[in-house]
Amino acid sequence: MISSATFHVITTELVVGSFAMAGVCFLLKALQSFNVLTSEKISQISDIVGHFALGFGLLATPFAILSGISSSPGSDVSSPLLVNKILLSMTAAGLAIAAIYARYSIGEQIWASKASSVTQSSTGLAASGFMLLTASAGGKFTRNESLIDLLNLPYDTIFLMPIWATSIILLIGISTTALAILGLRNQSAIQH
Repeated sequence: MISSATFHVITTELVVGSFAMAGVCFLLKALQSFNVLTSEKISQISDIVGHFALGFGLLATPFAILSGISSSPGSDVSSPLLVNKILLSMTAAGLAIAAIYARYSIGEQIWASKASSVTQSSTGLAASGFMLLTASAGGKFTRNESLIDLLNLPYDTIFLMPIWATSIILLIGISTTALAILGLRNQSAIQH
């Protein structure tokens, strides 16, 4: 049987790889929203792969969190850095769920208008960004180094997002949910 630390490394790589792939796909979709990229084939592939990667990353996230908690020194959540990681990963998971829910409740029509396309790609990009920030914080915890050390983030205190960041995330989540609900309502009106 493998140790929880080894299992954490495996699941973390699955999560990070999935969310990074999703981030690339949602970036391509964002570029298409602004007519920078116009390939129909890339559009279809980015849509399918981006949402599948978010879903796969979401499935692996609980395993990464639980194995990370059990493999941390003391096996509890007493470290401010671990609390920050849980906060960031749950934010990423919530945004990913919103993006997947909106895409599969509305369908391909979510990419039909610029507003819904920008909202959907922003939600996917934000989910990917928060999960990669979580992974970077994990590098700081285990190796005392991170790719984003240049930003001098306060890893030693519990990171409470400023009101402006919380407001932006809340607006994106509400917009995505509203689009999904409107899509379901319009879809049910067409079927009747």
